[in-house]
Amino acid sequence: MKLIFDIGYNYGEFSQKCFQKHPGCKIIGVEANSSLVYGIRNTENFHIINAAASDKDDSEIDFYIEPNQSGISTASKDFISNSRFTKGSKNLKPNSSKWMPPIKMNTITIDKMINDYGNPDFIKVDVEGYEHTVLKGLSKKSGQICFEWHEESESEVYKIAEHLQSIGYDKFGIIGYFDEGDVHENFTYSETGDPYLEYPKEYFSWEKLGFSNLVKESRRINYGMMYVK
Repeated sequence: MKLIFDIGYNYGEFSQKCFQKHPGCKIIGVEANSSLVYGIRNTENFHIINAAASDKDDSEIDFYIEPNQSGISTASKDFISNSRFTKGSKNLKPNSSKWMPPIKMNTITIDKMINDYGNPDFIKVDVEGYEHTVLKGLSKKSGQICFEWHEESESEVYKIAEHLQSIGYDKFGIIGYFDEGDVHENFTYSETGDPYLEYPKEYFSWEKLGFSNLVKESRRINYGMMYVK
């Protein structure tokens, strides 16, 4: 891989894994939480954008920071209201997270990133329930995509699948943590749920993938990464 978009950069663990696995690649990171990217210097092979990826360019949206858990900061009000971090699950107490009042962040689309930096080989999107809006900012088929999913956001995943199919993506694979273990031969189980650059064993059409067999919105346990190409 030569060019990778890391949307939802956080502390950069995914980007570090990419540099290890693909020496010489170039990474464009996007992170809305300014405190996570303050002082980072751009290099020939790395550029960080302090903005919120979205479906429109150069607008402002509300972004909610969880000060104690950087990995679940989000622009999705629905995620804040309905995720396991608010409603709880058998593994997590209700209201385990406290989001700060929103800050205003400028937006950028994947289309704009492609226009500025080139067509990527790989696009990773991990933005805590805002994945559908981010991927709507891609209007043409590009490189392989992976995005995070939570079973309590089942309806959002169906919207993502519909959009991606409309622009030419037709192969889907899932790796993740499942409450019942390896519940279906179409899905790849991972104890860590969303491992970096670990790919599903198989890919299927959306119709044959059987995503509905994996999710129960009220359970709020299953989650992982969906790979699309």
